[in-house]
Amino acid sequence: MRALYIFYFVLLPFIVYAENINHIIQTALKENPKLKSIQYELKSYKQKEIFVSTFQDPNITISVNDIQLFYKPLSRKLEPMQTVNFGISQKIPWLKKLDVKKSIIKERYDERYYYLQSLKQEIIFNIYKYSYKYWEIKEKLKIIREYESIAQHLIEFSNTLYSVGKVSQTDVFNALVFYYKLKEREKRLIKRKKAILSKIQYYTGYPIKDIEINPIKPFKLKNLENFKTIAQEKNPELNIYKKRVKVKNKELKLAKLDYKPDFKFFANYSYRNGYYDYVSVGVSFNLPVWKKNRQDRKILEISSLKAKEQKEYQNLVNRINFQLEESFYNANSNYESYKIFNDYLLIQTKNVYESVLSEYQVGKKNIFDVLKALNQILDVKMQMIELTAKFNISYQRINKLIGEIK
Repeated sequence: MRALYIFYFVLLPFIVYAENINHIIQTALKENPKLKSIQYELKSYKQKEIFVSTFQDPNITISVNDIQLFYKPLSRKLEPMQTVNFGISQKIPWLKKLDVKKSIIKERYDERYYYLQSLKQEIIFNIYKYSYKYWEIKEKLKIIREYESIAQHLIEFSNTLYSVGKVSQTDVFNALVFYYKLKEREKRLIKRKKAILSKIQYYTGYPIKDIEINPIKPFKLKNLENFKTIAQEKNPELNIYKKRVKVKNKELKLAKLDYKPDFKFFANYSYRNGYYDYVSVGVSFNLPVWKKNRQDRKILEISSLKAKEQKEYQNLVNRINFQLEESFYNANSNYESYKIFNDYLLIQTKNVYESVLSEYQVGKKNIFDVLKALNQILDVKMQMIELTAKFNISYQRINKLIGEIK
């Protein structure tokens, strides 16, 4: 028993545990530095919302009035115009401006929030995409190794038939060639497997040894128009542009408020030694006398930018609808092909192989017929694996486009 424990602990560092795809995704979303930077940016908008909706700091002034400043400046002979002044002023904009500025920051916060969601969806999709490709390679490797074992048995059987004179040495050689071609395919797949794991590592930020993922069996997708409707509401990229249009609407409202004056209230206390002190109060405000070159131009500028965002939004709608159609038809095309392979070709190739192998055993067929039948069934199984991976990638792309990938 003790020896068993020692054996277990020696092997433990070399055991590779497959990470669940959901765990990989959650870790990637938690640790991705780009996502963290956007989250900090969102926190800053919360502070900016308070900042823009608050009055500017008041100004305090201290001054001296002295008509003798350039004539006998050291003389402090008492004059009625000599004063020491203490003043305070406060700028108060047209009150609606502060509310509009605050609402602009809120809309920009929402825009960046949807940008964050868009980045998350892109990361999740890419992890799924490369994970399905990784699954495809793993499944192909299983099939290749299974057929390497079949090829070895075929080599042994051909050697037996050759020893009794039922087949030529060429049959044995061709069986060996088939085996080594499988070994070559296995090496290429192992290299691809390592390359895909490195791509997944780019999104996770840490090395992945193995992935546990269970793709769904291809099925027929329906209701393309329903997908488009959901995308209009939930796609984060579309919501970014919706918010940008709203921001321009708010900025346009703020620009129109610039026709209204901002007020600056002030009060001064003047101290006079030997005379009565006095207080000055008043208000100043701006007049839009240059509105044709300032306020009017600002409104025209923002209106043009708003039209630009609206056109870009419509262009994005068209692009997403096209991508949805493309992914929808690709998924269904993969399903139709998978159905043909699974329901017909897989059964037929198995039957052909069993029949040819039986005839080869009694000398009615040569090795070329057996290898041809083996290659046919091998190609069918490989195609079914590829179609399953492609279907799942297309399906997840649809989920990304409608804003529901997770």
